Amino acid sequence: MVNQSFHSKLKLSIAFILLIGIVFGMQAQKHFDYNWLFGYGTGIPDSTNPFGGVIMSFQNGRISFIPQARLFEFNYQSNSFSKNTGELLYMSNGCSIADKDADILNGGDSISYGKVWPVACPKYLPSVQAGTFINFLNDSDQIIFLHTIIDTIGIEPKVNRKAILESKIDLRTNSVLSKNKIILYSRLIGHGFTSIPNKDYLSWWLIAPQKDVNRFWILLYTKNGIEKALDQQIGVKNDSISNGGGQGVFSPDGKKYAIYTRSNGLQVFDFDRSTGVLSNFHHYFLTYSQNVISGCSFSPNSRFVYISNPTEVLQVDLLEQNPSLSIDTVGVFDNFFDPYPTTYLQMALAPDCRIYISTYGGNRYLHVIMEPNKKGKECNLVNRGLKLPTRNSFAIPNFPHYRVDDPYPCDSTISFPLNTAVDNEYKFKDLDIIIYPNPVSTVLFIHDLKGKINSQFSLRLTDLNGKVLLTQQYNLIQEEIKIPIQGLQPGMFIIQIIDQKGNYWTDKFIKE
Repeated sequence: MVNQSFHSKLKLSIAFILLIGIVFGMQAQKHFDYNWLFGYGTGIPDSTNPFGGVIMSFQNGRISFIPQARLFEFNYQSNSFSKNTGELLYMSNGCSIADKDADILNGGDSISYGKVWPVACPKYLPSVQAGTFINFLNDSDQIIFLHTIIDTIGIEPKVNRKAILESKIDLRTNSVLSKNKIILYSRLIGHGFTSIPNKDYLSWWLIAPQKDVNRFWILLYTKNGIEKALDQQIGVKNDSISNGGGQGVFSPDGKKYAIYTRSNGLQVFDFDRSTGVLSNFHHYFLTYSQNVISGCSFSPNSRFVYISNPTEVLQVDLLEQNPSLSIDTVGVFDNFFDPYPTTYLQMALAPDCRIYISTYGGNRYLHVIMEPNKKGKECNLVNRGLKLPTRNSFAIPNFPHYRVDDPYPCDSTISFPLNTAVDNEYKFKDLDIIIYPNPVSTVLFIHDLKGKINSQFSLRLTDLNGKVLLTQQYNLIQEEIKIPIQGLQPGMFIIQIIDQKGNYWTDKFIKE
């Protein structure tokens, strides 16, 4: 009996260890959305210039900001793809595909080329929720970027059709194999385009609302192309007045799809991941008088849908049977300007289980719903809860729906710097680090006056256009660093240090 009891306990212990390993293994994987990209203007933001590129990272259990010099911006569309360890791999603003250092891939230029591209690109494509990176479980060599464009073919220009395009990235050569291949051409509305994996993770469901009708394209997409296409009539007419101004998302449990626009209100559907069929339509008449961009997001537990108009954020409880009790106002614009009104725009559920809401163009803040699983005002929406190092135009990232079958859709242990000025939290303070001589002719010295650099760090040298001229990793603590710069042409340059904790320091110098 003792041996049987011992073996039984041993089996239970092994099973428990394996279960914990599976759970934490699943949590340790699928960090493909752990890097969010912002940047209004080019170059690197600092305490005197709040314009330029920044990576908002959810790695290492905390939110950190890494400034990045870029020649392009993330004004409306923000797409990125990271390794399952959280390391950034690729990015796109709808105009091009670039690597983690913001260098355009070989063949990655002129993405989504159409009638709008020459007007705004290569800086940015003025289209929200218009692209997404996806990969397949059985394909370790290739990443797919799916993106939309207006009238890419040029047929029937007055009809204002849109196309979903496919561009393929070869991970082995770090180059674009093919681009702008049309997989769907139809009268699509300019929002609601998103994706979720099929139950086998060997294919993805893509959903794209049609314009001026109550129809949706639902495509089963594999690495070989479209395997199945559903043209389903359901819901209310997708009004063209709100074309491009709404947002559509899948619930974290993968069982629902919601889409919201200021003119149509909120539409919520059940979604069958086996068949791709939408059903059980519910309509919430939550409209707004003006033609504006609006947002939509599910809570991590899939119970609540949050929607935003410029002046308010509403919570809709999908389990509440009484319509008068199902809708609550959880956020109101408080007339704060930075320098523009910090009203509500679009939303994204983050890996830290919080919902972030972008503001209207040119501000440095994101609004934050701290506890979106709680009903009513207990969800704790904090206006301007997170300050960015750079001004943000309109962008909020658009990711495919990851972690749909994981036991936990997000990690609530990721620490959050509520209402902390990033100038103090994420940037070495003035006079902590100095460079000399300046101007300089042969060797530039960087001196750490107060021992602030106490971990591994990277050093980067760029010109004013963001071109990277030197990248160097340092493993040891050094009070002084020497950088030969004889080979540089005369002019002004930017030097940047980033440590493992996300702290950064940047300054300019003149080469004589």
